[in-house]
Amino acid sequence: MSPTDPTPWPRPLAEMIQRLDSLQPGSPREVGAATGSVPTAHYTDPAHWQREQDAVFGQWPIVAAHSAELQPGSALPFDALGVPIVLTRGSDGQARAFYNVCRHRGMALVACAGPEPAQAVPCKALVCPYHGWTYELDGRLRHRLHAETFDGIDPSKLNLVELPCDEAAGLVFIRRTPGPAFSARGALHGLGDHLDALGLAGMKVFRKVDQVHAANWKLTADAFLEGYHIRVLHRDTIYPFFADAYTVNWRGGPHLDSLVARRAAFEPHETPHDRAALCRLSTPTQFLFPNTFLIWHPDYVSLIGMTSPSPGTVRWVHTMLIPPDRAGPDWAPHWEKTFRLIEQTVFQKEDIATAVATQRGFGSGANTVLHTGLLEHELLRFHENIDAAIAGTLQPAANP
Repeated sequence: MSPTDPTPWPRPLAEMIQRLDSLQPGSPREVGAATGSVPTAHYTDPAHWQREQDAVFGQWPIVAAHSAELQPGSALPFDALGVPIVLTRGSDGQARAFYNVCRHRGMALVACAGPEPAQAVPCKALVCPYHGWTYELDGRLRHRLHAETFDGIDPSKLNLVELPCDEAAGLVFIRRTPGPAFSARGALHGLGDHLDALGLAGMKVFRKVDQVHAANWKLTADAFLEGYHIRVLHRDTIYPFFADAYTVNWRGGPHLDSLVARRAAFEPHETPHDRAALCRLSTPTQFLFPNTFLIWHPDYVSLIGMTSPSPGTVRWVHTMLIPPDRAGPDWAPHWEKTFRLIEQTVFQKEDIATAVATQRGFGSGANTVLHTGLLEHELLRFHENIDAAIAGTLQPAANP
């Protein structure tokens, strides 16, 4: 593609596609500047885990939902960060977040616990199931049963506790700790333009799983930050479609945008000018620091959030997003089969099973560090950024 060719892509993504186009058999792989290591204690030490909870999950904007999950006039419970939170979208269309806690006696306003992943519930207001205190979807206290019996208690002090929340590129971000507002677009460090170009906001939710597995959350993140393992771990599932560890990367702040090369990228092809063509040549993958991945399969998207209930567990939330023109009932059997293949085979039996086995291996004491090669440079950068966030030298994007 010459510099004068029209392109629908933002410049950084267009430059990545040029690098993808230039791949030939025998082309050098993109590698890091040096090898490195990660202490195994960072996956097992309760004190290190608590520092992550405080400095990373407590302070950084976290993706809580795809925008399509939160329709106007609805509320969506979200408790993956260890505190009860509820997202709302009122008639004004704005996404908001609050502690899912009644200001009267602390009862949850919207039920969250259950065997199935949380889904948004249609509602005009949030009503406490304990005593019927009622809140507008913007958090204002609307009604107290027998309000006259609370004489002397200022109702204006009893609105829901609001959390910073913003939306960009089809994603709803929240911060677990009350404080000043943030810009979701700014927090994306340019990746929002990439997600807009790929059409993320227009996708629809088909299926969602929410499970806890016996592995530190960073082990599952590690697996999606390098292509070195695809040839071996995924040899019977997805490796037949992929080149061996060829990945084109672009960094936006602490985030990462990657094009994981498929074998088709090494065959004659036209420069891709739309999402479908790009996904035939590669699997675009975005990592939104600290814990969210977007994986663009040929005809759908995996939105994956990894949170940390304890040092030795990961809460894995995988949402399947599909194109709106294929969201009808006739497509349901196709999506069911496709979701089972990726979630139950590739993710569960390969990636997550490996993370669980690795976590067990830490108990032996055989390794005090994990070694990273030049093809695992983005994994090493991820851990360096976690350490920097804990130290306070890496901060979220400035507030608007």
